[in-house]
Amino acid sequence: MSRVPTPLRWKRRSFAVLEQRGLVDQSTAVAVLGIVAGPFAIYAEGRAYSATGEPFVLIHLPSQGRILDLPMQSSCKAAAERFAALDLNWWTCIPEEVIGPDLQEMRNLLLRIKPPSGLSRDAMKAWTGEEP
Repeated sequence: MSRVPTPLRWKRRSFAVLEQRGLVDQSTAVAVLGIVAGPFAIYAEGRAYSATGEPFVLIHLPSQGRILDLPMQSSCKAAAERFAALDLNWWTCIPEEVIGPDLQEMRNLLLRIKPPSGLSRDAMKAWTGEEP
């Protein structure tokens, strides 16, 4: 049984995210406007600071930890629904404490949603299950 009620109900609001700025290994809290549901939030990252080129970011709101960068807000919502269904301690503000019986399933889900970068075209087709 999941600890986060599903389906998630999204609401628009402002919240803080930690961003790496400059060359110093230091995070800065930045206020952004996005949507929030339970322990998840989605916001559009500014093009100037986007490290991956993906415009939408799904974060774990209590810890402000980045989960995924995806091209569409709806993709982030769908991923959050799948994460919410897992039996994990999503309400902790310490990222290392987001653990539970479904921890390995969460890791597998992350790999299915966002495959490793740098795969060749043939490797990407094999990863997604498409015919070469």
